[in-house]
Amino acid sequence: MAATFFYAVRYWVEAQCRTPLRTGGADGDVEAVLTDSDGHPFAQGSSLAGAMRSWIEGKNQLGLTEALFGSQKQAGHLMVSDARFSPETERSLRPRLRIDGATGSAAQGGKFDVAQVNAGSRFSFELTWLGDKQSSPELAAVEQSLSAMNQGIICLGAQKSNGFGRVSLSVGKYVYDMAQEQDRKAWLDDKICGKPLNLPEVKNVDRVIFTLTGRADSLLVKAAAAKRKDGRTVTQNLEENGRAVLPGSSIKGVVRARAELIVRSTGRPEELVEDLFGRGAKGDDQGKPGRIRFEDVYMGAAQKQRISRIRINRFTGGVMRGGLFQEEPLCSEVTLEISAPADQPTGCALLLYTLRDLALGLYNLGSGGSIGRGYLQVSQIAVKTPSGGTAALNFGSENGSTISDPDGVFAAWMQAWKEGAE
Repeated sequence: MAATFFYAVRYWVEAQCRTPLRTGGADGDVEAVLTDSDGHPFAQGSSLAGAMRSWIEGKNQLGLTEALFGSQKQAGHLMVSDARFSPETERSLRPRLRIDGATGSAAQGGKFDVAQVNAGSRFSFELTWLGDKQSSPELAAVEQSLSAMNQGIICLGAQKSNGFGRVSLSVGKYVYDMAQEQDRKAWLDDKICGKPLNLPEVKNVDRVIFTLTGRADSLLVKAAAAKRKDGRTVTQNLEENGRAVLPGSSIKGVVRARAELIVRSTGRPEELVEDLFGRGAKGDDQGKPGRIRFEDVYMGAAQKQRISRIRINRFTGGVMRGGLFQEEPLCSEVTLEISAPADQPTGCALLLYTLRDLALGLYNLGSGGSIGRGYLQVSQIAVKTPSGGTAALNFGSENGSTISDPDGVFAAWMQAWKEGAE
């Protein structure tokens, strides 16, 4: 970075997590939250800069990307600080389960926990730009990326495809003109001031939105640990911030398993699933990020049902000693929101097939599918494309399921699916 500059622009960003945020890596069997020397959560500035850089670069703005974030030939004009959370920030563990794509059930040794910063947590960070033109296109790119972050187009941290990392921003901006003595003094004094910035609207032009609406009469995503009530062990649904939640990762796991089954049974290449859902890193393989995004589903008005069950001794066929326990599945309206890349019509067709199978009761969400839990009564699967095209599958009418495709969205996907088999 040049030692001499004529303008400096500083952005003070106050952020709030709309969804949980993961900032750390694996620590034994638990994927931990990154903490500083005082034990407080934080997110590295390099992670924030990487998310912004990837989005700007994806808009075919390589020149701006290198100018802002640097390259091997030049230093960047933008500095990004670490994101600091308040000391009272709440953290929690979310149970996870790997699904065996061949069987559709839990993989052997597939149970693990991930640590997260809870939704509602607040943090702050700063962006500082140094340059020679106040109206630089670089500043427009910075402000557009902040807007994309505020709109949920740019997500932070890990597990973005599972609904993590959505934030809301409040931004202040101050321009330092080094030709002005008061601005030079404010810069040297590290004066925090400036005016609120109205972030420009950014259109998300590359995603198709799937919205599934229905009802679950018995849904249970088991919390990390059962609770004791009235002297008995009660397994409850996962809750965060006092609300029952159906994690996006749980939805993604079963949808992916169904997609793998469909691909195998129809002779499509398995790479189709990896292109959509991603894959983990193994050895020298750095993995591939998923391009489908699944949102957490919060069920604030859910009704709890207390159901008693018993554990059976597999050898005697009788009741195990101390085997009486209780579960509290939920009855709730459910709305699933999933987004997929618009440039993959074959992948969109595959996702539509998986959601149709969910609506037909061919697989379930959460645990207890063998005893009738997690099956949805789906009323509609609606689709909206970036260009404004719409389509829908409707269920439960007197005529059975019906298709509404006025803009030919489904027709185009089915044609792509057919051509992919040839």
